[in-house]
Amino acid sequence: MTPRERIKNVINFKKPDMLPWIESFYDETLMKWAKEGFPIDEVILIEWEVSRSGTLLVNWPTVKGFDPYSYFGCQSFFGCMVPVDIGPIPRFKLRILKENEKYIEILTETGAIAKRFKKAEYTWYSMPMFIDFPVKDRKSWEEYKKRLNPKDPRRYPKDWEKDTYIEIFERYQNGCTLLRITGFYGFGAELMGIPTFNVMFYKDPEFMHDMIEYWEYFTIETIRDAVETLKDRIDMVYWWEDLAEKHGPCISPKIYKEFFLPHYKKVTDFLRKNKIDKIMMDSDGNINPLLDLINEAGINGLWPLEVNSNMDAITIKKKYGNKFFLIGNLDKRELAKGGDAMKKEIDSKVPILKELGGYIPSVDHLVHVEFSFQKFKEYAEYLKKHLIY
Repeated sequence: MTPRERIKNVINFKKPDMLPWIESFYDETLMKWAKEGFPIDEVILIEWEVSRSGTLLVNWPTVKGFDPYSYFGCQSFFGCMVPVDIGPIPRFKLRILKENEKYIEILTETGAIAKRFKKAEYTWYSMPMFIDFPVKDRKSWEEYKKRLNPKDPRRYPKDWEKDTYIEIFERYQNGCTLLRITGFYGFGAELMGIPTFNVMFYKDPEFMHDMIEYWEYFTIETIRDAVETLKDRIDMVYWWEDLAEKHGPCISPKIYKEFFLPHYKKVTDFLRKNKIDKIMMDSDGNINPLLDLINEAGINGLWPLEVNSNMDAITIKKKYGNKFFLIGNLDKRELAKGGDAMKKEIDSKVPILKELGGYIPSVDHLVHVEFSFQKFKEYAEYLKKHLIY
């Protein structure tokens, strides 16, 4: 089987010839590994494009990133993606607003203002402190909506030719084909900040209903052309929806059911009418109290299943069976230790989940900088022994 065939078999609860293995790497992890002996020069991706993003009419080689996946023998989570832009158009221009010796304040492309360290060894690990958000009330939401026009032609790439993309999505085999979208909690928290967004469900519920209803309309209409063109050539929908932290969801089941559930169903119904029925939710944290409602919403896949947040793939599998396919749940903290701790983590989960079916092994989030290059190689070699039936 090809990697794509293996992934499709697993998420459809069929037995492949061997388990696929999916990971996603922080770029900063790869750069750290370069200092530890990882051959970055062997995995650099170079593609030809119109020079300098179209500023010169000449074909020119451009570095696009790294491909560590083939080196280690896994597949990228984000294999062949539908290139639809769901961000604000026009973007807010990323720029520095203030700075001193220690901090800088930046305007992000979503319109939020973030404060971060001026110097940090790892940019992603020095999380910014968000100090302002673009949407605060109805008036600012109406203004922001001008940037969320689903009919804006800039949402699709300049090379959007349907027959070409159909061919690409049919021929691709080095992983799954993927449509990424943002969920109803995720978009609100990004535009308003978590405290303001959460309080607004009680302070002005009518405003929240209006805002979430618009996001349903925006999502469906933005992806409509791609979905109706590619249909089941899209293997999986990756629905980003960070709505929980370590101890539980950021919202109650009551709020989820009243405000989100009907809109989830509208989007998942639209996808299924176009033969796309594998819809996976990405949420960090402990989402156990919401799992029944998440499945009722039409979601049938989960990642990353963070161990530190009390998510357990075996428990979920035994309770829900084939209602969810699962990806992740290998504790990144134990894997990064290597040796017996790493082996115990794999041995205690992968053989059981492989037999239960509908499971793809992966670190329970992105591959982080605590992994050394040698420890990840050790993990990769040991895990690959467990992939064969």
